[in-house]
Amino acid sequence: MENRLKAWCAGFSDQVARGTTTVVEGAPGTGKTAVLDDVAARWEAAGGQVVRARGSALEGDLPFGIVAQLFDLVDTDLVPAEAISALQLTATAADFPVLHGVYRLAAGLAARGDLLVVVDDAHWADSASLRWLAYLALRVRRQPIAVVLAVGLGERCDDPSYGEIMAACHRIALDVLTYPETHRLVSSVLGEAAPEFSKACFDATGGNPLAVTRLARVLAEDEVAPTAGAAWRVAARGAEVAGEIMAARLRRRPVAVVTTAHCLAVLGPSPHPGVLADLTRLSPVELAEAVRTVELLGVAGPAVLDDMSAPARAALYFRAARSLRAHGAADRVVADHLLETSPGLEPWAGEVLDRAAQEAVTRGDTAGAARLLWRALREPVANPSRALRMLGIAELVGNLPGATARLREAFQSDVDDVESAVALSYALHADGTPAEIRSVLGDSPQAQAHLAVHGLAWHEAVPSSVSLDTPAGVLHHVMVGDISCTEAVARVSTSDVLSSLTSAMVLNLADNLDEALAVLDEVDRAQAPALRALTNVMRANVQRRKGDLTSAHADLAVAADHLRQDRRWHAVSTWHATLLGDILLEEGRLDEAADVIAEASTDEARRTWSFGGVLTVRGRLLTARGDDYEALEAFLAAGRHCAAWPYRNPAPLAWRSGAAVAYAALGDGERARAIAREEVELARVWGAPRALGMALRAEGRVTAGAAGRTVLEEAVRVLRGSPARLELARALVDLGVVARRQDDKAFARTCLRDAVDLAQKCGSSAMAARAYSELVATSAGPRRMRQTGPTALTPVEHQVAELAARGRSDDEIASTLLMPVSDVEGTLSAIYRKLGVGGRLHLADALFVD
Repeated sequence: MENRLKAWCAGFSDQVARGTTTVVEGAPGTGKTAVLDDVAARWEAAGGQVVRARGSALEGDLPFGIVAQLFDLVDTDLVPAEAISALQLTATAADFPVLHGVYRLAAGLAARGDLLVVVDDAHWADSASLRWLAYLALRVRRQPIAVVLAVGLGERCDDPSYGEIMAACHRIALDVLTYPETHRLVSSVLGEAAPEFSKACFDATGGNPLAVTRLARVLAEDEVAPTAGAAWRVAARGAEVAGEIMAARLRRRPVAVVTTAHCLAVLGPSPHPGVLADLTRLSPVELAEAVRTVELLGVAGPAVLDDMSAPARAALYFRAARSLRAHGAADRVVADHLLETSPGLEPWAGEVLDRAAQEAVTRGDTAGAARLLWRALREPVANPSRALRMLGIAELVGNLPGATARLREAFQSDVDDVESAVALSYALHADGTPAEIRSVLGDSPQAQAHLAVHGLAWHEAVPSSVSLDTPAGVLHHVMVGDISCTEAVARVSTSDVLSSLTSAMVLNLADNLDEALAVLDEVDRAQAPALRALTNVMRANVQRRKGDLTSAHADLAVAADHLRQDRRWHAVSTWHATLLGDILLEEGRLDEAADVIAEASTDEARRTWSFGGVLTVRGRLLTARGDDYEALEAFLAAGRHCAAWPYRNPAPLAWRSGAAVAYAALGDGERARAIAREEVELARVWGAPRALGMALRAEGRVTAGAAGRTVLEEAVRVLRGSPARLELARALVDLGVVARRQDDKAFARTCLRDAVDLAQKCGSSAMAARAYSELVATSAGPRRMRQTGPTALTPVEHQVAELAARGRSDDEIASTLLMPVSDVEGTLSAIYRKLGVGGRLHLADALFVD
C-alpha cells in the first residue's frame, strides 16, 4: 500500500500548492490519513510549515476545538488578542473578530514560511472551526497557505460552512485496492503469493487497503505461507481483522451511534422499529441519524457484540427479549434472545422457550429445539417432565446423544404419561432394543397403535390384539390378512403424521396408488432425516408398484441421502435395499443388485421384517442367474423369516410366488402348485388385483397345459384392472410364451408385443429383452427392438418431456433448461416420435406423470 500511496501523493504534491484548498475523500481504511501524512512530509521537506488537527465525533460540540489543535504549539506572542479565546476554548461563538483574529494568526505564520493547514476527519469538526476553515478558504488564494482536508466517503455534515468548503475545494477520491494491487501488497509482506491466496485476501477484505495490510501482517505473525493450500485460513482471520477495525471505528463515534450499533447487532437485520426505539431510548430523528451512521460504517453484528462486555451484552439481550415479547414477536424470536441471558429473570421465559422448541421440532430444526429445551429446563416450568420429554424427542429426532436416557427419565417420572411412553418406545426402536417396547407402552389404545407400528419392524413388538380404530391398527390387520382391501380403505384417515403414513401403506397395498401418493405428498417431511427417508422409500414403493421405475429410482436416491444422515432405522434401510435391488434386477444390472443385497444382509437388518424382502429379491436374482436350487432356498428362507410375524397377506411380500416357480423348475410340481394356490387363496381374501394377479401368474406358470393357460389369462384380466403395469407386462410375457408353445402364434405375438411396449415404458430393460426374444421366437417379431418408450429418451429429452407434460410452454422450458426455443421444438418432435404420441397433451400418460 505504501508504494500505491506514494504514487498518489506524488500527484497530490503538484495539486497541493499555495492558495489552494484540497479535500481527500475516501471510505474508512482507504488511506486518507496516510495520504495526509505523505503530503505533510513533502511540504516540510520543501521548507514549509505544517499545522495539523483531527476531528472527533466526541468533540463535535466543542467550539473551536479544531482551531485549538491547529495552533496549540504556536508561540503565544504571535497570537492576536482576538484569537486568544478561540485557542483557549473560551469563545462561545464564531464572531467575526474571533474568525479574523485566527485568520491573522495563520497569515502571520505564513509570512514566516509557506503554511500547510491539515485537518483529518473534517466532517466531525465543530461548527465554529468549520466556519473558520470556510473563512480561510475564501481568502487562501491571497496567502502562501494551502489547506488539505480529509473526509469520510458518505459521511454527513449538515453545517452550512462544511457545504461552502466542499463546493469551493478541489476534491480527490480514494478507492479500494484492485485485485492486482492486493496481490502485490500481500506478496510484499508474505513473499510471492499464490493467486488463490491473494484472491482469498481480496475477498476477505473487499480490497480495503487498511484491512489488507493488517490481514497480511496477522498472517505473517501466524507464519501462514501464501500458498493455494493455505487460502482457506484467510477467511477466518480476515473476519477477525475486519471485526477489530470495525470495533475501533465504532468506539470513536458518539454514544448514540454506539448504542444503536449494539442494539442493531442484538436485534439482527430488519429490526422492529418500536423495539429498536425502546432499546436505544432515542428520539425518531436521533435514531434515524444513528442508524444511517451505523449503516455507513458497515459494522457487522458479531464484531460489535464481541466488543461488548459479557454482562452488558446479556443485559441488552434480556431487554430485547422483553421488548420483543411486548411488541408481539414470535416465540422463536423472543427465545433466541433469551438464550443469551441468565435464567430466572422472568416467569414467562420457560413457557416461551418451550413453545419455541415445539415450533423448532415442527420445522425440523432438532438441534435448535434441543438447545431451547436445555435452556427451558433451567427456568421455572410448570411441567418439568414434559420439558424433559420434549428435549429427549428433539435429541432422538436429531440423532443427538443421550436421547434414550432423557426419555427414560421423563417416563420414570410419570409412568402414566402415554406421550412419554410413546417417545421412549421410538428411542428403544432406534437403539435396536425392541424387547422393552411392549412393557413400556402398556395396554392403552393410543399406545397400541404405536406398538403396531413397531411390530412392522420387530417381531418382539407385535401386539397380541389391535383394534381397527386407528390407521395403524388397520394396517396391522391388513398385514395379518384378516381384513379385505375394501374394508381397510374405508377405515383410513390422515389426522396426523402416523395416521397418514400408515394409511398410505394401506392404500398402496390396496392398489389405490394415486391416493397413496397424494397422502404422502401431504405428509410434513421437514421433521427428521428418518421420516423423510421413510416417506421417500414409501413413494418409491408406490412408484414401483405403478411400474414407474424411473421415478422409483429417483425417490430411492433422495431417501439414501437422508438415511446416510441417520443410520439407526434399520427397517427403513432394509426396505430401501429391497426396492433398490428389485429395480436393479428389472434393469438387468444383476451384479449391482447382488452388491446391494450383500450390503443389506447385516445382523441388524436380519432382525427386521423388511429383511424378508431382501431374501425375496435374492431369490429373484438367483432365478435370473439360473440357480433354481439356491433361489428356492432364498424364497423359503424369506418364508421362515416372516413366520416370526403373524403377517400372511401376500400383498406386501409375495415370497410364495417365487418359491412356487423355483419348485417347478426343480421338478417338484406338486409343491409348486400347492404353495401357489395358497398364495392365490390369501390374495383373494385380501381382494386387491395386483396381489391376486401375481399369485395367479405364479399358479399359471406351474400348472401344465390348457389349465395353466386359463389361469394365466385370468391373471392378465385381473392385472388389466389394476395400475400394476409392470406385473401386467410380466403376465403377458408368460401368457405369450404358453400360447407360442401351444402354436397359437398370432395370440402370442399380440401378448408379447404388448409386453415389450409395457416393459419399455416401465423402464424394465430385462423384461423387455425377454419379451422381445420370445417375440422373435414366434418368427414374426421385428429384427430390432423398437427404441420407444420413456427409456428411449435421452436425459435432455426426458427433462423437456417432463416439463412439457406438466404444462410448461416452449419458452418456459427454454428458460428453465437454458436452451434455444428452436431446440425445444426439435426435441419435442423427437420425443413425440419415440413415445408414439401425437402431441404434448398425451405426454403425461406416456411418462406416467400426474
